[in-house]
Amino acid sequence: MDLPPAPTYEFYIPSIHDDTALACRIYSAPESHFGGGSPDFEDNREKPWAPKGAIVAHPYSSVGGSYDDTTVLHMVSALMRKSFTVGTFNFRGVGKSGGKATWTSKAELQDYISFVGFFMYYLSNVYPPVQGSESCDNHFPLQPILSGVPAIRPPAHLILAGYSYGALMTRYLPNVPAMLHRFSRVLETSTEAEIRSRAAELATVTQIDILSRRPIAAREVRSRSKGKGKGKERARDSGSLDSVPTDWLGEKETLMWVLQTPFKRKEIKNSWPNRGMGFSPCEEDFIAQVHVPTPKTHYLLVSLLLEPLAAFCTGFRKFARLDVDGDSLDEKFLHNATLVVHGKKDRLTSIAKIDKWADWRMVDSGERFQIVRVADSGHFWRDETAVKTLRAAVGMWVQKHVREESESN
Repeated sequence: MDLPPAPTYEFYIPSIHDDTALACRIYSAPESHFGGGSPDFEDNREKPWAPKGAIVAHPYSSVGGSYDDTTVLHMVSALMRKSFTVGTFNFRGVGKSGGKATWTSKAELQDYISFVGFFMYYLSNVYPPVQGSESCDNHFPLQPILSGVPAIRPPAHLILAGYSYGALMTRYLPNVPAMLHRFSRVLETSTEAEIRSRAAELATVTQIDILSRRPIAAREVRSRSKGKGKGKERARDSGSLDSVPTDWLGEKETLMWVLQTPFKRKEIKNSWPNRGMGFSPCEEDFIAQVHVPTPKTHYLLVSLLLEPLAAFCTGFRKFARLDVDGDSLDEKFLHNATLVVHGKKDRLTSIAKIDKWADWRMVDSGERFQIVRVADSGHFWRDETAVKTLRAAVGMWVQKHVREESESN
């Protein structure tokens, strides 16, 4: 079975926990940004089109988990086949990420939230929900053209996924509105502002890449470009880098150099809400507030860890059982489509425990909560037949729920 191609982008973002550099990847499906699945440059521009993104979190770092894990890559591949742009990241202490792994998972959960914030602002900057600079951080010249029609884009589809420990961390995530709120009103010197800035920068790089692969868009950009000199003379009808102004290519190289450099803070950090005493920010200390519409969220949990291993992975620390809206920890699985895929031979968390944990959720959520029990798999998905079942289950689940929600708009 094919694994995904090389990631489209590799870069770093800082963690909102302590600025630790996190190694990240974006896999752009051909049908999402670079192929025919996006109507932005086709004749059917008037049709609503919602961006589709997914994040996959990797297994426990202390036993070798990383974004290179084979099961993680199979999940990435299955989602890309459904035209999802997929993001992965390494928790602290793993691979090229900085810092050290913790025994409480408190910092790791903040790492995850950091990437969720980055990813949603990235999607919003590539495909703004509303035309105009006020709907995103990206003010690059391509933006008015690439935003396309309609003026109001449907909310994005977001799948929050994880395998093993990554599934556990996905379970512990706050609800998506709470996570996005963390990034909406931020101080200019904060880690959250740096994450938003990097999201806008990578979105600019993505837009240049879209342009280089879209002959129609390239000609349209060229026709709107005024006085670009040499760049204008290099216009071509074919979708290639020759279709893009040379100064924009230079901009892309500069931005990628920045994104591939781990963030190092020189100033004293003042994030929002305040982390220090005696600091009273004024309005000029904040960057422009940007509203990212709440996406239609889905959850994918593969080989979820439950107690006692869950307690061991979190240092027996009790995570808050209520989020900011007062909902219980697992309330989000009742209101959003959720797929749990678990091997019947799993010895780390038995299928009986999963069934017991999921029992009331299946009753209360109706068809939104689904379990797929795979007979040939243990926890590590080494059997080829089991992997095929996993990928097929993910594909069918995505097709069913994303299509149903799109048709209900």
